[in-house]
Amino acid sequence: MHQFDPSIPNYLEGDITSVALTAPAGFPPPAMPNNVVDPNQPFTITIEWEVYGVLTPLWLAALSNNWRIEVFAESLGGGQELRIGSAQLPKTASVACTANPAAVNCQKWTVDVTVPAGTLQEGNPGGPATSPSGIYKLAMSVFLNSTLGTPGFDLVGYYEGPVIQVESPV
Repeated sequence: MHQFDPSIPNYLEGDITSVALTAPAGFPPPAMPNNVVDPNQPFTITIEWEVYGVLTPLWLAALSNNWRIEVFAESLGGGQELRIGSAQLPKTASVACTANPAAVNCQKWTVDVTVPAGTLQEGNPGGPATSPSGIYKLAMSVFLNSTLGTPGFDLVGYYEGPVIQVESPV
């Protein structure tokens, strides 16, 4: 599955290489990976992606200066469907690639998107069928805009997952 559009093999390709969720921990270590989050605490989603290929420098030079990152949550069962966080990151904030170190012109970006406390509803087990499930599938996009006109030269990457549970610890 190609995660980036456009995807032109060997010329312009991309991958979202890592998505990690961390929530404040009540015991050491200070933060730990966790797919069960407290609705009363903020949590962070760290997204990493790489773009590579012969055309990468030329393509990136023609696009806007900032990546626009958005994270969405879709409830499984009853509940919310909403954008839970967003960020911007300068396209110049790239570092050397790690997932595709041998790829030509490979550039990597990392961003943290913080989801504020109270954004997602906790589940209501045993409640009416329309009650929030508290289970959400996350989806995210990384986007660079183009103003070059037709046919459009935007660059966008998508990633689906993980599935999380929103549950108060008490």
